[in-house]
Amino acid sequence: MQPLPPNAPSRIGDYTLLAALGRGAMGSVYLARSRGGRPIAVKVARPELADNPEFRERFRREVEMARAVGGFWTATVVDADPDAERPWMATEYIAGLSLHQAVLDHGPLPERAVRRLAAGLAEALVAIHGAGLVHRDLKPSNVLLADDGPRVIDFGIARALEHSALTEAGIVFGTPGYLSPEQVVGQKITTQSDVFALGSVLVYAATGGGPFGEGATSALVYRVVHQEPDLSNVPPSLVPLIVPCLVREPAHRPTPARLLELIGPPSAEPSWLPARIRTVVEQRHTELGNLPAKPPTRVMVDDPPPKPPTLVTPVPAPVRIDPEHKEVRPTGVRFKTSRVVGASWACANLAAALVTAAIADKNAGAPDAVRLAAFIGFVLFALAAVRLLIGVARSPLTVDVGPDGVTLSNGSESRRLPWYAISRVKVESHHARPWLVVWLVSAAKTPESLGRGSFTKHKGGLRVYPISHERYRKRRDRDVVELRSALAWYGSSVYDPR
Repeated sequence: MQPLPPNAPSRIGDYTLLAALGRGAMGSVYLARSRGGRPIAVKVARPELADNPEFRERFRREVEMARAVGGFWTATVVDADPDAERPWMATEYIAGLSLHQAVLDHGPLPERAVRRLAAGLAEALVAIHGAGLVHRDLKPSNVLLADDGPRVIDFGIARALEHSALTEAGIVFGTPGYLSPEQVVGQKITTQSDVFALGSVLVYAATGGGPFGEGATSALVYRVVHQEPDLSNVPPSLVPLIVPCLVREPAHRPTPARLLELIGPPSAEPSWLPARIRTVVEQRHTELGNLPAKPPTRVMVDDPPPKPPTLVTPVPAPVRIDPEHKEVRPTGVRFKTSRVVGASWACANLAAALVTAAIADKNAGAPDAVRLAAFIGFVLFALAAVRLLIGVARSPLTVDVGPDGVTLSNGSESRRLPWYAISRVKVESHHARPWLVVWLVSAAKTPESLGRGSFTKHKGGLRVYPISHERYRKRRDRDVVELRSALAWYGSSVYDPR
């Protein structure tokens, strides 16, 4: 808990604000007290979201559905006002510690606690899915550890934020490493997406790390889609419970109800939390009881007036993803044509051309059929070497795929295509070689070429970047996969995976 900032209101609806709890994708979160003395967590939307009518409508629908969520393991929605100047939602306040903070401060949970956590989360998902909701952002910071069991928070918020002013500005919500493969590549999101996230959360609880490691956003989403999870540090008895959740195909994952059957009856021990975490939770309860009935008077005579909210422009802002209460500014993914690789292949083809030329020479004494085949080989190798040398002589191209869009450069000049100027982007084959191709919105101007066939017309769009044409097939295929993953992450609204 932190003191209320000077520009925070003293009341939201019928609730008196007492302290600041933090900030999230939706906005600010405050600890408040109801008129009857009940502690409440109030989430207030960002100003830029409040100005978006589509967000308000989505927020209204999601609040109505979230109110229908029952069950023991969710933070109950008790009040909301989608029509307020800044929409807000109030839930019961859970005096607990987030799973992320608990593991960070005190290490992984013991096996019995992980099983209790799994049962609580599965039961929470049964309730959430039963109300017609998909959480979409289940992660360690959205799981609170209370003395009587875990609680899931922020269900429905991710859906309300879709297509809001923030997502249109290029901000992506979700935590890499906990998003399901179908979320990463932009496919349909179902209740089984939450099951994948549940499996990832259990790995974090049991080991202190996610199943796909750490690193840049692009690396994490690539591993989620194309690599198997690392369960080497998971206790063997928990592996049969976690593995089915992390199956890549959603239809093959168990339902939350099936998971409850696999987990079995809960332990009869009185407390499920380790002693150190239980002590922190008890301290939170003590702090809550010592809070005043109303916040102290804030003297603001010497304080400067609060700055007006910054207006959101349509220019894309950098992606901000919240991996457990830390903001990370990804730098994007870079691909580059290689002179060294091209020169190496050119030398290899030249060597092959010299060898075949020697065999085709009359003085070599080879049979006529062999000499003819060698001559044909000489022509083919020589042509390939010339083509590769021409490519080496050209300036190498670099393409960056990041939060601001797609940027192509040749060392001296660059062309940037912001996401808002792109109507569609995909990887397309051209004469059996892959290219990054974009389709621009009608008002966008076609950039000038930077060489190597860049920005030439192709099926109504523009060829932008030749993907590793000078590399061997296996490496080229790998670059295509990595580029597709980057496009799905940074340009999810315009990426065409077909």
